[in-house]
Amino acid sequence: MKTARNTDFFRQFNGAFFQGDRQFIEESIAEDIVWTIVGSEPIKGKQAFLDVAFGVDDGYTDMEYTTELSLTNGREAALKGKMIRKGKGDVPKIYAYCDFYVLDDEDEGKIKEMTTFVVELKE
Repeated sequence: MKTARNTDFFRQFNGAFFQGDRQFIEESIAEDIVWTIVGSEPIKGKQAFLDVAFGVDDGYTDMEYTTELSLTNGREAALKGKMIRKGKGDVPKIYAYCDFYVLDDEDEGKIKEMTTFVVELKE
């Protein structure tokens, strides 16, 4: 049985990602997750995902962000928005992002694939 998720789940996942809620992320991803940040090598496996998301000083956590659009068919979803990170001299760097998600086929409905597009904006 395929578990459907609504847009609230994916918005909550994005929020947890940007705010550093490791527990929610860890509970929401499959052991064999593959995260592709377009332009980079895919990150394979739960531990590798967590290492990248939470293991670097200038990682993705504790950032300001907005979600401008979220769509889902229950098993797949797309979210787009903007995120802001402090750059050199505390000058903010603004990025547009788009995340695509695919859930596994298990009853738990964990995220098994995530594809991220990120582009720095010159505003």
